[in-house]
Amino acid sequence: MGEACGVGECIGAPRIGGLLALWIPMRTPLFRVHLILCLVLMPVLPTTQLHAEDAAVVAALNSPLKDVSEKNRSAKQVFDAYIKLSTPPMAVGDDFNQATVWPTMARWNEVSKWAEANSHMGEALIGAQFATAFGLPYGVKDSNPAWVKAGLTISIGDGATVGLVRYDYFPAVRTIGAYAAAEMYRLGEAGQFDAAFSVGIGYARFLRQICEQGMLREKLFGLQNLAESLSIHRDFMWQYLDRLPVEAMQKVALKEYTFLKPSDNEKLRRLQMPEGDQIIAAAVLKRALTVSAATGSVDPAQFAEVIGSQGVGGGALQNFSSQEMWRRVAGVHGSLEASNEKLAQVYDDWWRRWKIRPFTTIHQMATEYSRTNPIKYGGVMAMLGDLDVAFVWRNVVIAEVNGTVMAAGLCGYYREFKNTWPRDRERAYAVFFQKRFDFDPFDKKAGRFQYRALSARQAIDTPLGRVWATGCMVWALGANHEDDGAAAHSEDGSVGDLVVWPPVRALARTEGLLK
Repeated sequence: MGEACGVGECIGAPRIGGLLALWIPMRTPLFRVHLILCLVLMPVLPTTQLHAEDAAVVAALNSPLKDVSEKNRSAKQVFDAYIKLSTPPMAVGDDFNQATVWPTMARWNEVSKWAEANSHMGEALIGAQFATAFGLPYGVKDSNPAWVKAGLTISIGDGATVGLVRYDYFPAVRTIGAYAAAEMYRLGEAGQFDAAFSVGIGYARFLRQICEQGMLREKLFGLQNLAESLSIHRDFMWQYLDRLPVEAMQKVALKEYTFLKPSDNEKLRRLQMPEGDQIIAAAVLKRALTVSAATGSVDPAQFAEVIGSQGVGGGALQNFSSQEMWRRVAGVHGSLEASNEKLAQVYDDWWRRWKIRPFTTIHQMATEYSRTNPIKYGGVMAMLGDLDVAFVWRNVVIAEVNGTVMAAGLCGYYREFKNTWPRDRERAYAVFFQKRFDFDPFDKKAGRFQYRALSARQAIDTPLGRVWATGCMVWALGANHEDDGAAAHSEDGSVGDLVVWPPVRALARTEGLLK
């Protein structure tokens, strides 16, 4: 099964609905909740149906791959291995995924045997980890038939609805994630920690490559799964804390997590902004705003059909619009030239913000997207998602990467000094992890994680329930940029702080909150 989303569907469409229907005020908690629900509850569609694709759009989306050879595309090696993967003991979903795997889970013996029987998958992840790009091409027409059958594709449109993009490879990546977690724990149980980290970091690097895909939905998929994967690595460290070799922890802290992509640093400055949606939006606008030779103006019926049809599949745009509404908008909509100019202005503004460090003046100003007239440029807004969510998840991943580096270094210190945590984090600098990775992207002032050596256990309220930390704690400030003392934790830092050590999921398991 795959996942589909119109370019504006699930992300931008709620804004159109809110402004036109006037029932969800913008920038309110209700709007944000609706936005998240649209991102998560996307329609599931068959993967085997082929679509008539716009060759020019597909070529433009694939342009970045023209200089990347097939051997330097991780998708080739990893997905060829995926096709040979045996069926998991349980269907990958809410009950079985990378975050639910651990050695005392129900049916662990079956999961462990499945991981062991598919060692070729781990070899593929390790072999592809330094590939130049993920490299899965957009479009189905020229794809490997075996990949099409397995749903390892990204299809662009179905002829009339070029804005409907199907990310059919997402479930495969989730299955590979479940395998990577299972193999890490299987090897950990056998005391093969170097091998376990090799598989886990290979998968993390594979996700890091997906984070460079051009579409916003893919960018979010890659970032969110990478953040979760790194949290699982910290669960693993906690599970085997008293057995971890010092040398293994120094290696992963100093040489592995620090370079998920060879050009990475502690601020992920080389992470690219998603711009593929702009290509599709421009193609849709061209179809919608074609001037009729007979009337010398845009045909309202055609405009309504093209823009309204982008929500095929029961998504948000279909729910918030109607053919009649779009016919009325057509009469006051900006021209094709003006709409393309507005589209370029929105992306130029986002691009500048993406490149400039957080907390500078430009980030405090209203975006071009938020200032755009939703009636005059309704077609533009319908095709775009608010990139604010990508900015948020970029910061979360920065905190997750740096927090995992720091956690691994602290574990190395703990093991070296007879199971004792450092009184202050500076004692672990250089020998166990690099000082520059003690960087919190949410901290406007010091730019460092909060660290506390604990003399007594401390309560942390989490979405899983209340857990109790012991030993030492490391946390990022979260979206409010305030130090809440790690009294509360959320995975994206939206509520309270973002606790990276000890790992809250592992604590919840220890205390029986998770089975």
